[in-house]
Amino acid sequence: MSGECDFSALIGDFVEDAGGHLDAVEGFLLELERRAPAGCDGELVTLIQGHLHTLKGNSGMMGLSPLQQYVHRLEEVMKETGAGTLTLGGALFGALYGGINALRSALFRFAQTPDAGFDFAVEEAALEALRAAPHSVTRASAEATSEGTPESLPSRSAAPAEFGYITQKSSTLKVNFEKLDELLNLMGELVIQRTALATLEKRLREQVSDRELLNAFNETSQLIGKSTDDLRQSIMKVRMLPVKSVFQRFQRLVRDLSLAHGKEVRLKLEGEETELDKTVLDEIGEPLLHLIRNAVDHGLETPAERRARGKEACGTLTLRARHESNHIVIQVCDDGRGMDPEEIRKKAVARGVLEPEAAQAMSEAELLQLVFVPGFSTRSEVTETSGRGIGLDVVKKIVSSLNGIIEIESRVGRGTTFTMMLPLTLAIISALMVEVAGETYAVPLSGVLESVQVQGEECHDTGNGEVIMLRDRVLPLYRLDRFFGRENGGEREQEYVVVVASGDKKGGLVVDRLVGQQEIVIKGLDDYLGELPGISGGTVLGDGRVSLIVDIPSILGR
Repeated sequence: MSGECDFSALIGDFVEDAGGHLDAVEGFLLELERRAPAGCDGELVTLIQGHLHTLKGNSGMMGLSPLQQYVHRLEEVMKETGAGTLTLGGALFGALYGGINALRSALFRFAQTPDAGFDFAVEEAALEALRAAPHSVTRASAEATSEGTPESLPSRSAAPAEFGYITQKSSTLKVNFEKLDELLNLMGELVIQRTALATLEKRLREQVSDRELLNAFNETSQLIGKSTDDLRQSIMKVRMLPVKSVFQRFQRLVRDLSLAHGKEVRLKLEGEETELDKTVLDEIGEPLLHLIRNAVDHGLETPAERRARGKEACGTLTLRARHESNHIVIQVCDDGRGMDPEEIRKKAVARGVLEPEAAQAMSEAELLQLVFVPGFSTRSEVTETSGRGIGLDVVKKIVSSLNGIIEIESRVGRGTTFTMMLPLTLAIISALMVEVAGETYAVPLSGVLESVQVQGEECHDTGNGEVIMLRDRVLPLYRLDRFFGRENGGEREQEYVVVVASGDKKGGLVVDRLVGQQEIVIKGLDDYLGELPGISGGTVLGDGRVSLIVDIPSILGR
């Protein structure tokens, strides 16, 4: 298993994080030195070791072996200090402080010139001299601190440049994510007030005749609208993080799974720099976990099977991310055995998931979607990574809860691709506002394909529901007034139909009127309301009224 990683983009973050660890180590060293007369404080030594260990691990992940090795030597010295092998004294602290300075200087040079290399020869010699003659370093040697270190311990004099870090400016700021959430909530209120301002302007135009005043009001309103948009985009950019932070976690998982199943798997990561909102980023880990485990367990063959089919012994698993309009598209692709729709059809009938007639009428795409049915599996045996109630139904549930869709493309013997299409953010979305029985509802624009106006006689009742023919294809209709129990009379001469999609399902939502498109702030509903079919949340309109957000997957699923 191998993964191709470009760490050049991480240099800034690495140096910033490493500086924080060095600051912490230096602080604990100063405290350890103050307490030295009373003996070695094991707790402080442990804290120093922890920061050094993290810095060592991060250096290894960045491929900086010389840096990793020197930090490892510092860690060993602290371990020996805690065990009492090395005694606290001026020479020990002098060597450790010199090491911290050398690390800071090396990291500064690395940030400026990544190819400069590292040289810790003098510092390593000082540490080796300490460890070679531990008994010569006693507490009494603390008196020598003001006069310098013993001649037997090589050291590098502290140049003025080594204290440049004190005046160094930082380009990053760590902020608790809850504070960004608060900022986004305030931004949401601003979006609502901007909408209210637009509504107020419309009323003024109907009642005020002073054109100059109206034009000035309109100009101010537009400037506020532009500033609100710019502010919203700036806040969203702050919350955006690359998917690399999630993708990289699966390197180890794929390695362990491939060994456990006796398979050879190469993990490829593409589009790691693609950014999305942290709230969405936090949610995609679990769906990806199930999809990757499913691909290694079900999808990819053993080396022997692959050779027999004329394939390379090592299978390829690809994690891919890209932006598409206002969505992020994440794909999990394998070049394994693929899924056979006919086999799925037979399993579905045999297990009572479908009636034989219904199974025969289903398309290949619809049959593939059956793998998301709870408890459905094409495997007869239960393994550690499949069965036991944990399967792709979890993936479907999470993706739907994020107002996303998931699709499957598979070819027998060639492989399978799972495609998740998710909104970039869960806080502010674009929605098509529609009116149904006197109430305004918000339909997430991410699921809207188009809106059409049809004649009443074009709607046909089949006994199982209404349908229309749209470009020679049958489209099922869902009357929102009936769905929400707010029927407002019979059929009209003309109907407004909003064509929506979720996964492989399409349908038409029949509404009374199309109000228009606008950005809305999603507000969660209280838990005591329980599950509300067809509703995923609410939003506050510009005039203060509450509008419910239509849950497209829930409606099409019925």
